[in-house]
Amino acid sequence: MSRVRTESMIQRLAKKPISEGFELWDKDYLLGALRLFQCKLDSSPPFELAPCREAVACILAAIDEDEEAIEMFNMAAEKYDLIQKPLVAGLMRAKAAELTEGEEVALKLVNDCIAKGNMENQKEIPQLGRLYSYRADLNGKAGRITEGIADCEKALSLHPGRFEPGDLEHITHHQLGKLYESLKDTQAAEKCFMEALKCRNIYFPSCEALIPIKKAQEDLEGALVHIENAFALHPKANLLREKAFLYSEMGRDEEGLKICNDGIADPPTEETEALTGHSTSKAILYKAKAAILADAGRLEEAKAALEGALEQDGSDIEAIRMSADVNTTLSREYLAANAIPQFLDSLVSYVLQSKPEDPIAFMVDAIENDKVPLP
Repeated sequence: MSRVRTESMIQRLAKKPISEGFELWDKDYLLGALRLFQCKLDSSPPFELAPCREAVACILAAIDEDEEAIEMFNMAAEKYDLIQKPLVAGLMRAKAAELTEGEEVALKLVNDCIAKGNMENQKEIPQLGRLYSYRADLNGKAGRITEGIADCEKALSLHPGRFEPGDLEHITHHQLGKLYESLKDTQAAEKCFMEALKCRNIYFPSCEALIPIKKAQEDLEGALVHIENAFALHPKANLLREKAFLYSEMGRDEEGLKICNDGIADPPTEETEALTGHSTSKAILYKAKAAILADAGRLEEAKAALEGALEQDGSDIEAIRMSADVNTTLSREYLAANAIPQFLDSLVSYVLQSKPEDPIAFMVDAIENDKVPLP
């Protein structure tokens, strides 16, 4: 019987086109994209090796793995030098410097690279676009919003290449939208996010960014459309929560509760939850369910939903606070519906049964923290 050779996961991922990594990244599957790019590092041809190293470095920086990111940025710079892209090589060194020495050092390096660029050289124009896009990011972080906007517009006029093959235009449009958002110019921001999606209709960050804008405009149907679009790209419990809340705002509580119940029964698969059994997603949806129920005055059901959230994560601060609020409201409703002496009888009985060393302090704590058992 002949032996069948099977490929390892690394070998299979190494054969996938680099574009699949960018697609995962744009859909916000950071870990999946990182894995694919890493698997391609040992087998990619020279023209792909530099962008693979850069992609790995960018994702590592995004998940706060700075030391590894710095090393990978520097290795990417070497590879870009080898394939005669000196301006992008300088960009990589600037990104490494940002992590080691700060934004102002990175800004100086970027300015030096821009000064060396030649607008008459067609090969350098996309590289200059990338430098302006990164400078916009640095200016935005430093609060120089006007300068950042000007840099984004300059970058877009140069049609910046991403990590050839690829494209940076959608990310620069999104970046410009975030800068306008910081100026409270939501109309301009919305236009930029829509432009990003025209360039790349799978770009998750722009889909997500449009949701609060539509809510602020009181266009709840529009917000629902963007939630659905974002969820189709990357199913997340936070998006289900937003959808449930929107239905509730529209007076459709039962539909909102159904979204929560369905999500709890079959949580969306998020890559960061692979080892947690969806506990975080379930807790988010239990809390959303509790909020809708509490707003509708269905406090006992809300209390049960919060117990479900705390079963998923007993240290969930938000669930603990919500539970305390619901219990306080229940206690007040009880006192409003029953004679105060009944409450005092319960309090005295509770103190006598507990036999505390300091009865007065014990009673104060019991009242303030709603520990008095109600008949």
